[in-house]
Amino acid sequence: MIESRTMASNTLYGNDLFPYPAIEIGSSVESFEGVRTSTRIIAAHRSARGGDWCEIFSLENGLIAVSIGDVCGHGPVAFDPMVAIRAMIRDAAYDGLDPAAVLTAANEFICARESELFATAIFGVLNAQLGTFTFVSAGHPPPLLAGAGGAKFLSSQHPDYPLGLAPIFLPRTVVTSVPMETLLVLYTDGVTEHERDVLRGEAQLFAAAIEIERDGSLPTATAIAEHMGLEDSNHDDAAILTAWIPYATSRARVR
Repeated sequence: MIESRTMASNTLYGNDLFPYPAIEIGSSVESFEGVRTSTRIIAAHRSARGGDWCEIFSLENGLIAVSIGDVCGHGPVAFDPMVAIRAMIRDAAYDGLDPAAVLTAANEFICARESELFATAIFGVLNAQLGTFTFVSAGHPPPLLAGAGGAKFLSSQHPDYPLGLAPIFLPRTVVTSVPMETLLVLYTDGVTEHERDVLRGEAQLFAAAIEIERDGSLPTATAIAEHMGLEDSNHDDAAILTAWIPYATSRARVR
């Protein structure tokens, strides 16, 4: 099924091949399996559309899929490719592929177009009952975990590369423990590079996650964006995705 969709999409990035709603700027707060999630997408220069995406959706057996990415370029010109790649990743996940196979299929999809397009991405599966997050990165900034004990970036010891750079994609699957009462944050580089200083941006995100994690009632993605000044202006598209893992006895409700 993945191959047929890929071949059918070789001549078109438009939305008519994909039934899922297009992602534009905006925010959302939802609950999946008792896990409170939030997203915030901001296009560059106050545009209505951009090339960054983030979304969360349910899979079988109570698993939660997490998808985030950044298509090269920004603003409206990056929008259609973003929608196609995002839909490809979602289709692959719904077909039951694991995170490594999902991003491998996305890489094949991009490379089959023989274009100069590339994208960074993370696709992962959150198991709230086991307290694990299994993910694969393709040249994307590392996730961040924040809890009572502080925060840490989930950086890999092995390099990974963006989708679309080469037909051969060698994914490395990372499985990490996500303790209860923990905030998981995924983001695009438009978040940490909004002041064109990556180290400063990472420090700001680190501090924002720790501060906002203490108040689980906040719509955390929007709160992080506001804390970092992303709502004022941004030279690049930006996306933030968060998942709050509740205490075991309260997993049936939203904190």
